[in-house]
Amino acid sequence: MLKRRDLLLGIPLLAAAGAAAALKPRERMNLLGENKLEDMIPLAFASWEVIPSNAVILPEAREGSLADTLYDQTVSRLYVSKTRRPMMLVIAYGNTQSDLLQLHRPEACYTAVGFEISQSRRAEVRVIGDAIIPSRELLATSNDRIEPILYWTRIGDLLPTTGGEQRLMKLQTEMEGFIADGVLVRMSTVGEGAKEEFADLRTFAAEMLLATKLPGRPALVGRPIAQAIKAAA
Repeated sequence: MLKRRDLLLGIPLLAAAGAAAALKPRERMNLLGENKLEDMIPLAFASWEVIPSNAVILPEAREGSLADTLYDQTVSRLYVSKTRRPMMLVIAYGNTQSDLLQLHRPEACYTAVGFEISQSRRAEVRVIGDAIIPSRELLATSNDRIEPILYWTRIGDLLPTTGGEQRLMKLQTEMEGFIADGVLVRMSTVGEGAKEEFADLRTFAAEMLLATKLPGRPALVGRPIAQAIKAAA
């Protein structure tokens, strides 16, 4: 027979277990669906077109590596234009954001290959109409070059701009009952970090999103912003 003391001690444990079970995500949120990123992002748009290149800095995605585990699909391209500076684009998509599997932000990737991050600030990419993407601008410097960088991350329909926000937003989706997917969208160029270079990155980002096929936009920016782009375009 249970003693009264044992019963009283057990009630909080049962309550905690029940709460944990209630908060355990039961559904997956996959905004990419069966689509392939390579097919969604055009090879040419506005004045840009892709050329072959191995200059783009990527997470190391060899078989069995952490990046190979984190990301299910990646796109890396160099776009050139006759009238604008070259742009490097990296998109890394993971269908599961959990405590063990979370998007790696560029601050970590660039530092790992010898760059120093000398600037980091919040930014906004104004695509069209009311479609505005919370994002981040970095300046990465190495002995070989300086890269102005623009990027954003998506967790479910949310767009965190810091590592702390990313963790909180992942928790938010879990409390809502979802295991969310996520994406890192990063653009960079080579320059000196002038305001005009970051303005060019934002313009490139907006033009890329406007040219992206409709089924691929939610995977890049979440459903609310994708709908705002569609409504205004």
